[in-house]
Amino acid sequence: MSQQDTIRIAIVDDHPMVREGLRAFLQLSSDIDIVAEVGTGAEAVELAESEAIDVMLMDLVMPGKYDGVAAIRSIAESHPDIHIIALTSYQEKDRMVGAIQAGAISYLQKDVSPEDLLTAIRQAAVGRTVLDPAALDALRSLQNESGSSGTPVHHARNTSSAGRQEALTQREQDVLEALAQGMSNKEIAAELGIAEKTVKVHISHILGKLGVYDRTQALLAASRRGLIQLQ
Repeated sequence: MSQQDTIRIAIVDDHPMVREGLRAFLQLSSDIDIVAEVGTGAEAVELAESEAIDVMLMDLVMPGKYDGVAAIRSIAESHPDIHIIALTSYQEKDRMVGAIQAGAISYLQKDVSPEDLLTAIRQAAVGRTVLDPAALDALRSLQNESGSSGTPVHHARNTSSAGRQEALTQREQDVLEALAQGMSNKEIAAELGIAEKTVKVHISHILGKLGVYDRTQALLAASRRGLIQLQ
């Protein structure tokens, strides 16, 4: 987030009425600044290169080269500091899991209440995840299927350390469990009695060992490895 604690938002949706409705509502909040809105995934990827954005609201079904999932993956890999909320009317399990695996920090239905959307945006701005109940059920289902079949699931980043399933240190495990509780870096630092900068270092190590790009993917990967349980 910016030094003024204003959350810089970008809206990505191919329906002008949806963009207009979101803009009209979000502009009522003094802590939100809508910096741009675009109608395709390709435009979202370009926007990430040109604008300082804290949170991006991303539709998943859009025309052109990039659908929402592809755009999320591209932006998450190049700009991990942009937190992406998948905001869609679709509830297919594969689409939900695909968006989260691609790097979305949250997954919400478009019928989410205005208050819950604002909460999710503010949580995303500080790196916290908010999932629609259906998306959480999909992740739990995937966790159960992975555990029973042993079938590996593709991660956005495929590193040699991930392939070796390098073990976490005890402190990294502590940080991971705090992330699973939805804590921010500042809260984790206070809870564990360490500097916030040290928390960031531990999170970077966790992401590298799990072979993922962000916190949401880390929680998903960790649940599949039995390091944490999705509540």
